[in-house]
Amino acid sequence: MKKPFDEKTLPLDVRKQYKENRKVPCNILAYLEEHYHDEQMENMQLALFFSYIEIECATTVYVDEVGEVLKKARARLERFSESPQVVSFLRELEKLERLEKRRRNRLDKLLTMDFDSLDLSEKKDVAYELSDSKNTECKALAAQYFLKLYQETKNLHYFCNYASTLYRSGQKREAMEAYERIVELFKTEAYPNKGWVMMTIHADRMDFFKEERLAFRKHWESAKTDPYLKQVTCEFPGYLGYLTSFAEVSLQYGFFDICDELVTLLKKNKLPIPPKVKAYYGG
Repeated sequence: MKKPFDEKTLPLDVRKQYKENRKVPCNILAYLEEHYHDEQMENMQLALFFSYIEIECATTVYVDEVGEVLKKARARLERFSESPQVVSFLRELEKLERLEKRRRNRLDKLLTMDFDSLDLSEKKDVAYELSDSKNTECKALAAQYFLKLYQETKNLHYFCNYASTLYRSGQKREAMEAYERIVELFKTEAYPNKGWVMMTIHADRMDFFKEERLAFRKHWESAKTDPYLKQVTCEFPGYLGYLTSFAEVSLQYGFFDICDELVTLLKKNKLPIPPKVKAYYGG
């Protein structure tokens, strides 16, 4: 999508955010949501910018929120509907709305498809497409399809996908059991990406046990001493969303060594530091 706004006319603080976080639009969106509200948005360029950033995040990260985001953008820009600049942007929105409708229809079709009647290639496509959705119903079905693919092919890759997709579908306890099986299988079976899989397992275990102080610490230490993680190019916990939540939990439990490391990674990745953590570190 082309930039619909004139960058030079944006407020100075917003221009600074855009310059520093251009490649991380979710950071910009978090700033805008904290400092600006729709009812205060009399600046047309700011309204266009807000809508543009929100749509960028929705179409690249929060894909299941696209429809709602497009509605919000349209409502935000209604007061400026006489502007040619806004009219042009609304035309772009219409294209996105059509694409979103097709995507929704496609997901509805996948949810009712006769999976067992498909050939292997089609089964893979359906499982991955469903797993890409943030919708828990889609993910739960994708997990079952990955399990079927594993049973059909005996390819461990599909069992790993089954376990992680199961966790993201909300079936966390069942995923923990599947992770235990993967750890056992890794002792005897060759697999090219053990480091990435083990990083996911350790991170999900920390998330699962974040209400239990000692277990949370135990799984952090297990991850930091796991030789498989030395094969991975990125730093634990990998998933950026966990950086924020683990920083908050480690501060709450008084695990300041863990919190220090996570805050360093948050800064390195230009991610917002949670307010309580920021306050502890003095700003």
